[in-house]
Amino acid sequence: MPYYAVMHSDETPQGFLRRAVRPSWTDLAPLVLGEGAGGLDHATARQWSLVLASRHIPHRQQRLRPDQGQGYSIQVQQWFAQRAAAEIRLYLEENSPSGHALSLPDLRPVSGGEPTVAAMALLVLFFWAYNRAYPGLGLYPALWLELGSADAGRILSGQWWRLFTALTLHGDGAHVLGNAVIGGVFVWLASRRLGAGFAWLLTMLSGGLGNLVNAMVLAAPHNAIGFSTATFGAAGVLAAIAPFAVGGGLHGLGLSSEPLGQRVARVLRSALVPVAAGLGLLAMLGTGENTDLGAHLFGFASGLLLGGLAGLAASRTGLPTSGADGALYAAALALPAGAWAYAWLA
Repeated sequence: MPYYAVMHSDETPQGFLRRAVRPSWTDLAPLVLGEGAGGLDHATARQWSLVLASRHIPHRQQRLRPDQGQGYSIQVQQWFAQRAAAEIRLYLEENSPSGHALSLPDLRPVSGGEPTVAAMALLVLFFWAYNRAYPGLGLYPALWLELGSADAGRILSGQWWRLFTALTLHGDGAHVLGNAVIGGVFVWLASRRLGAGFAWLLTMLSGGLGNLVNAMVLAAPHNAIGFSTATFGAAGVLAAIAPFAVGGGLHGLGLSSEPLGQRVARVLRSALVPVAAGLGLLAMLGTGENTDLGAHLFGFASGLLLGGLAGLAASRTGLPTSGADGALYAAALALPAGAWAYAWLA
């Protein structure tokens, strides 16, 4: 295991941008146990790591250099130092009377499948609803397609809502069911890493951005419908967050003691396999007759971009709380709903 210098909390704080890109790390043991505290044994270091992971506090575990002593150190970024120390103190106080350490599960950010199942059920239900005719209201399936498809010419002329309404339209039952099943799997996997709300918002934004780039590249008279752009956006998000140990451990661009180029190169190397796997899925599932390869490709690329930014942000500041994640989920569902409202009112 490589060795790294440890920075203590009494050093001068860095500016926000420098801390975000090149964070400094603080040894937690002196803050909890007092100055002069030595290294932690492996069991204690792991226990502290689990406590911090359960509270979604970014941290890392390092073996001390021989000139620093024996054992391990748990290090946190300076802006999390006081919160991390408070969590460890609270854990020690709660478990000191009995002398038995609490066995904590490794609570990585994991969401159940219910939000994804609910969203995909809404997608199928909407397909069933708009494919029925309502003569009394003047509503017919063709009208929904006219208002909401990803018509490149109309998107480029300012009808932005089509970026999201097109994601909810499908040609037939097999089309919508295929997208609901395959897309649901990708979004659910991303949800287990980021939380359902965060994953769904990234998926919808990736789908909208993919439709925009596709319209700009192919231009009129290109026209398309389907959730598959967002499906491959979710696949891109999943591939992009893989290099970031979201929820605990060594994160993001890594260690401030290394040159930035080396840290970026390490992240790119660790991203090679998941991105290649995503491209393989794109080749297997995103091509063929009557498929919009451009939408799939640009959806995947958009997911890579947004997922990379999300992974870096999560590794620096932690993941959204349960309440915030619920708000993000509501925002993700509100995107197509608001787009449809605007389409009918425009």
